[in-house]
Amino acid sequence: MFVRSPSALWTELDGQFMLMNIENGSYYEMAGIGGAIWQMLETPQSEAELIEAILSRYDVERDQCTRDVRAFLDKLVATHVVTEQPDSAGTTAPPAG
Repeated sequence: MFVRSPSALWTELDGQFMLMNIENGSYYEMAGIGGAIWQMLETPQSEAELIEAILSRYDVERDQCTRDVRAFLDKLVATHVVTEQPDSAGTTAPPAG
């Protein structure tokens, strides 16, 4: 499950999301599909839930969507604005390969 980090401050401005990691002062901007994912992360989401939501909203092939969502989640985790936590079964999603 992916959740927003408590160290991520954010605001929405004209359809774009401005984020700041208060722990390290890093600043990020998101729009489009990235912004949609950020909105969905208002509540904890699995990678599969995010992929299905994107597939239902945008015209994108499943394989491409899966790769792109995983890469984006990896960036969010690496920048510490999102954390990956075990799901209710106690496992995390396997890396895409």
